[in-house]
Amino acid sequence: MTIASQHSPTSPVIVLLAAGEGRRYGGIKQLVEIAGQPMVRRVARVALEQRVPVIVVTGAHAEQVEAVLDDLPLQIIRHAGWQDGMGSSLATGIRGVDASFPQASAALLCLADQPLLATVLIQQMLQRHAEAPERLLVTEQDGVSGPPVLFPRDCFTALMALSGARGAHALIEREAARVERFASTNGIDIDTPQDLQRVRDWLATDSSR
Repeated sequence: MTIASQHSPTSPVIVLLAAGEGRRYGGIKQLVEIAGQPMVRRVARVALEQRVPVIVVTGAHAEQVEAVLDDLPLQIIRHAGWQDGMGSSLATGIRGVDASFPQASAALLCLADQPLLATVLIQQMLQRHAEAPERLLVTEQDGVSGPPVLFPRDCFTALMALSGARGAHALIEREAARVERFASTNGIDIDTPQDLQRVRDWLATDSSR
């Protein structure tokens, strides 16, 4: 799949991680139905609304996950070493950004298991990046920091060296002086069937989602 030609080569790129096995969930959680569509497709469509390039990193269950994204204008990178953890998958995504978009200004990390990802939050982060491109932008909910996270380009070398499961937490801690936080109220990760029920309950009470 190719990226639509209207994207600026200097724009941020969204990196959507969808490589996990879903062991705690007990199945292919990327494909669970959320409001009538597979979860990974729902999040990918939110990402595509931003009109910046989107790279999806697949791994476990790659063929099934890629099949529900096949008609979308995004780039897919299949990560053979997905078992090594999120850090490894993120490094693969950033290498993809560096290769396909060598002048990209930043990478905005999103997760396929956050189906309530809000367009307005992503827009706010991208707008802040345009205003202050050196800032590292982190989402925070209930005192806990996590994705979406926007990493400026000068973080790419460190991100490409990541491995294991811890991801970029050490990098964020090291760069604390330039971190800005964005409050989120709907960043539910689906790790278990109980999480899925929480999301469905949320959607049942919020018709706008």
